[in-house]
Amino acid sequence: MDPRAARGAAGDAEVTRSGDRSAGNLADAFAAQAARRPDAIAVVDGDRTVSYGALDAATWRAAAHLARAGVRRGDVVALTFDREFDSLVATLALVRMGATLVALPAGDPPGLRARTAASTGAQVLVTDRPDADAAGLPTVAFDLAPPAPAPQPDDATLRDPAPAAPWLLIVGSGSTGRPKLIALDHAVSHARTAMQRAAFGISPADRVVCLSPIDFAITRQRYLETLTDGATVVLFDRRRDDLRAVCARHAVTVVHGSVVHMERLLQRAPADGPPVLGALRVLRIGGSTVSDALRAQVMRRLCPNLYVAYSMNEFGIATCVGPGQMHRTPGSVGRPVAGIEVRITDGDGRPLPAGETGLIGVRGPGLVEGYVDDDTATARAFRAGWFVPGDLGLLTEDGELLHRGRADHMMILDGINIHPAEIEEVMGRHPAVADAAAVPMRSRMHQDIPVCAVALHAGQAASEAELLAHARDALGPRMPRRIVVVGQIPRSDQGKLQRAALTATLARALGVPMVARDTPTVAHDVRPDSP
Repeated sequence: MDPRAARGAAGDAEVTRSGDRSAGNLADAFAAQAARRPDAIAVVDGDRTVSYGALDAATWRAAAHLARAGVRRGDVVALTFDREFDSLVATLALVRMGATLVALPAGDPPGLRARTAASTGAQVLVTDRPDADAAGLPTVAFDLAPPAPAPQPDDATLRDPAPAAPWLLIVGSGSTGRPKLIALDHAVSHARTAMQRAAFGISPADRVVCLSPIDFAITRQRYLETLTDGATVVLFDRRRDDLRAVCARHAVTVVHGSVVHMERLLQRAPADGPPVLGALRVLRIGGSTVSDALRAQVMRRLCPNLYVAYSMNEFGIATCVGPGQMHRTPGSVGRPVAGIEVRITDGDGRPLPAGETGLIGVRGPGLVEGYVDDDTATARAFRAGWFVPGDLGLLTEDGELLHRGRADHMMILDGINIHPAEIEEVMGRHPAVADAAAVPMRSRMHQDIPVCAVALHAGQAASEAELLAHARDALGPRMPRRIVVVGQIPRSDQGKLQRAALTATLARALGVPMVARDTPTVAHDVRPDSP
């Protein structure tokens, strides 16, 4: 094997087949499952079960309702929902219609909702909340009665057989100070479903739980993949229901979660005894770095069938390591999934040999074409068919990828990517702020907790509470969790931020210890709670 790159077992032929951009509507695969197995359980929603036939009928009715309200193929539709089942049906209906959806979570502050609506070009808000902030959009009320089997409507024009528009817009943090938009088209998502199936073997026998709510783009994708493969989506009330009880009651086989989910489960799990989720076939962790110590704890106390995936919004899953290989190579995130290529290069894009650390590059059918209306960010990360996410890593001689952290200053809080530039740009808009710089405080549980230092204009005053409110309204979950007013941001003569000096200043101000001279502090008492 070429020591400079690793390739999934299926090779180039699989890339070509899966990467066919002529693939049809993403909802057709779900409809095919409903036609073949109408009585099979598609969704478990609390105390009720919904068959594939009933879910398909509800999707047709929802599409007809949205069409009567004026929604058309190609429209960008914002979603704000309380009821996750209704949000899932609305998603399926919009996908079937060839529209594009974007999440506007109910908990996001008004400023962030308006900013998201404007940046995505949303034309209408569909919601089940009568009191939802409209974000400046016309509103369509969504009230779905309990689904019952019904014949497919005669109006076949509700379905777009070959959608040109993406089905989902993902709003991420941007290194240029403005959000990055990632557009998922139907063909890319078909390919990603095949990659997930190859990695985890999802089949109609599986019952799948996602620990993050449907407002997260990754959860919406997992639900569609589950229904495409004929498996069962298990919804539950994350505020009240105990995951262990849900898994036992509904014979759950697959759970998707993040590092913070695992840490919280471990806090409640007994120190001794059998693994509390031992009946799972797959417990998958993604979204941020998973330490070897956490892997060992999860496999001993939660579930021995642990899978750690290296994935990203721009690409989907790239590599995966399972329980049989978890302890063989410390720090490994596994080998490429079938059809995926991984390489390591230096800063100039030259491939490096096995064992040398450099920039990770991935290539395969799940890759989007670039960022929406952001040529600068696209040129930086998308290079001649390869995606370079800014992560450092190395390939072993036998093709395993070892993740070595970030090459840039991006932070990851509970799986959410946060660029310092976005925080700094928002804080710079406050009339009292002359300069701002954001850095991470390290956390074992949450990985990076963003903290921002600000210097104020002469004669100006602003409290931390006022500055945090300003940040929260513009950034929501990507806001800094603490803001410290300093006399001056330490910078070189060329204006470059002196991160070590700033980190030491923040550590003293917050009363937390330094790990090393030029390493962010461990944030013992910096609360990471969502705003």
